[in-house]
Amino acid sequence: ENIMKSKSIIAALVFALTNQAYADAILFEGLALDVSTGYQQTERDTESTLLRNGVASVSTVTASTDEGSANAALGVSYSFALSSNYLVGIGFDYNFTDLDIGRPLINSNPAESTVTFELTNVMNLYVKPQFMISDTSQIYAKLAYTRADLEANETTVDFIGNTEPSLDGYSIGGGFASMINDNVSLFIEANYFNYGEEDSTFRYDGSIGGLTSVGVASDIDGYNAKIGIAYVF
Repeated sequence: ENIMKSKSIIAALVFALTNQAYADAILFEGLALDVSTGYQQTERDTESTLLRNGVASVSTVTASTDEGSANAALGVSYSFALSSNYLVGIGFDYNFTDLDIGRPLINSNPAESTVTFELTNVMNLYVKPQFMISDTSQIYAKLAYTRADLEANETTVDFIGNTEPSLDGYSIGGGFASMINDNVSLFIEANYFNYGEEDSTFRYDGSIGGLTSVGVASDIDGYNAKIGIAYVF
């Protein structure tokens, strides 16, 4: 009889602890909306070739630019509790600020091109594994498909074949989140982005004189850090 009582007590304790741990995980379960802001550093490695009538008129110029921009994003996600400590989420976020990525070099002289480029309509579709580290806090990873448009800031520039060439790549990141009440969490996050390679040609009537075009092969990647707040429904 004592043995049966002991087993019953142990079973009750295990059940209580298991349910408590699972309740911690489900604090983050469900639909969530978030807003975040931070800073992104974007590096662009380019090979620029000045063309006249489709023929290279100068040697290819290689360059690397490193530009910083503030960013702000809105996101939506849904997380599923898999066990007492683990969740997995899927989500989407959209950056409604443009990201500077510098300008191509022509004839090795930056003054010869006043055209700067930006990444616009930056969006990410991600998977988010999560691990609870306390009753109300978690760490997580983010693996994402990322997409952006490449845009010039001057009307003198026209992309040939496509007005806004799109870039497709991936991002890898991670963060920390903590619930401050039953529905609201604060988070900090850092990500690495690789927007892939883009070969684009654009018409440019600039200070070098005459209607010309520039062929630009770009490899674009970057890092960001941000803080945000999320509401879990």
